[in-house]
Amino acid sequence: MSRIVCRIFGVLLLFAGLAPVLRGQQLPAELIQYPELILHNGKIATMDDASLGNSIGRTVQALAVRGDRILAVGSNDEILRFAGPQTRKIDLKGRTVLPGLINSHSHMHDHTLQLWVRRNPQKVEQVMKRFTVTGNNYADFTKGIELIIKEQMARPLPGQWAWIDLPTGGSSGTGMGIQYLIENEMDRQKLDALAPQLPVFILSHPKFLLNTAARNAFLSIYEVPPTDENEKIALTQDTTINRSLVVDQYFREHLDELADALEDGLKHESALGFTTFSSHIVGLRIHDAYLKLVRGGRMPIRFGYADRMCQQVEPDMAGCFIRKGDVAGLGHPYFWNVGVTLGGIDAGPPQICTTMEAPKEFKDMERCVLEPGNEYHKAIRAAMLSHLRFVVNHNYGDKTMDYVMDIMEEVMKTDPGITLDYIRNMRLTSDHCGFYPRAAQLPRMKNLGMMISCAGRIINRSTPWLKVYGDVHANRIAPVKSALTAGVMTTAEGEFQVEDGESETVLAQYFPLITRKTDWGKSVAASEAVDRNTLMKMMTVWPSYYMLKEKEIGTLAPGKYADFVILNKDYFSVPEQEIPTVYPVMTVLGGKTTVLREEYAKELGVPAVGPQLKLQFKTDDKDSDPLKGEFELGGEG
Repeated sequence: MSRIVCRIFGVLLLFAGLAPVLRGQQLPAELIQYPELILHNGKIATMDDASLGNSIGRTVQALAVRGDRILAVGSNDEILRFAGPQTRKIDLKGRTVLPGLINSHSHMHDHTLQLWVRRNPQKVEQVMKRFTVTGNNYADFTKGIELIIKEQMARPLPGQWAWIDLPTGGSSGTGMGIQYLIENEMDRQKLDALAPQLPVFILSHPKFLLNTAARNAFLSIYEVPPTDENEKIALTQDTTINRSLVVDQYFREHLDELADALEDGLKHESALGFTTFSSHIVGLRIHDAYLKLVRGGRMPIRFGYADRMCQQVEPDMAGCFIRKGDVAGLGHPYFWNVGVTLGGIDAGPPQICTTMEAPKEFKDMERCVLEPGNEYHKAIRAAMLSHLRFVVNHNYGDKTMDYVMDIMEEVMKTDPGITLDYIRNMRLTSDHCGFYPRAAQLPRMKNLGMMISCAGRIINRSTPWLKVYGDVHANRIAPVKSALTAGVMTTAEGEFQVEDGESETVLAQYFPLITRKTDWGKSVAASEAVDRNTLMKMMTVWPSYYMLKEKEIGTLAPGKYADFVILNKDYFSVPEQEIPTVYPVMTVLGGKTTVLREEYAKELGVPAVGPQLKLQFKTDDKDSDPLKGEFELGGEG
């Protein structure tokens, strides 16, 4: 017998001799790790099938949580045997459990700040005063602007701005205010004459106008020389200003106040069932405030952020990317990087970038923020050549997506080390699905390994523009079914302004992806509809890949974070028309209950936890149809 075998045999004999002794004494409690929580007698959808079909994977009865992780899933008998003296057990009584919902693109912090602005007008006025101008024609707008500047802002506080909103025409972008600015009824020269010293910002999203004083004041916040060229590069979108003006002035000295506001806003979003979201950050102090929450253990939701700092009022975007390192996927379990971004590569209607034909007056209004050879093109190319994961954080039309894929293919030819497999492994992404991808783009997106994030409400926003581009292009609006059929993984996104204590349910907002109907009942490309199983995969397992965290979130499996929701109804069996009425009664993040609604708390015999939102289920507002009237485009309407 060899020496090694003899040693093993000896160890076995030793343990055999100790076995009776160990059976005769109780192990210290410190050595025993029972689960803190067991859910049992339920319908627990693990969502552990990541294929692009509609299979949701394994459904089990019970789940055990130890620490912030899932210990085990299985039958009642398999899981209940893990229970210890202190294990809390919840009898689900048949309720459905899902992984925590993941929102692959949402401006949660921006909604929070909008509420803060409404609630704190005196503090906001230290930075700017906001006005709204309405009217029946362009002359009314001009007169209103003049009155604000000459009378209401005649004695501004030091450094105070005048912010003037014009009508947008709602989310469809058809308002007269947009045309007023596009047609230069008010331009910089006129505005400078009215306000040579007062910073003035006029907004009718997505169109905006700054006078010279405002341009200089804003660029100076970021130590950027106030030249026309720097403005052209660094201020391409109104969101750069309207999401950071207050943030980077008032909150520079009030960071704790900003962190408290963000925490409250995220808690309200968790009440909808979200445990993870992704977005870019506009406003330097928002990033700082998130870090205060992370370091203090106060994050109510996990956040995979896209780094937009190289476009945060930065004239040398390409150089900035070259000097960055690739940190995609790295960070804290509650705050990590998903890549770099420049924000929007086009805007919203009518300022989108598309290959679709339209009357000249509309084509003239289109705007490609990204074009071959311009600063955005150079920056994206520099990012990819620097091996950074580039995340498109706003795209509406199909033409700009062509340009992005052109760059991807160009860098593979430029750098032999950037292979097709490397590009695919980067999982480059894009969002919104306003009028893309068109059918011809899908094989190319599949070949490059791209993912897209689509919004249910984009159907409302894009449908009115079929009057301009033609019903033949209806199948370009959130073409989820075609994308999945082509092999392009697709996720769900949405904006929920919940901080006032009420909100539509997540499923009410995402429901059009199943029905393919607008809020006013118009059917749009019915062939692109998905079933409820597919929609749930778009909300759980698939966005975990989008977030680079598929090994940690998105499904309910041993070793993954214990992020899950308990529903009021069975999402998988209720009649389809009732899907918008399904919502979480309990949200758990990392094993800790962040929200417990009062109705379920009473059933469990414990106090309620977190915000108690008033939920809305209605999705058929017959009075919201923007197609009933004529577009307010061309002339003074």
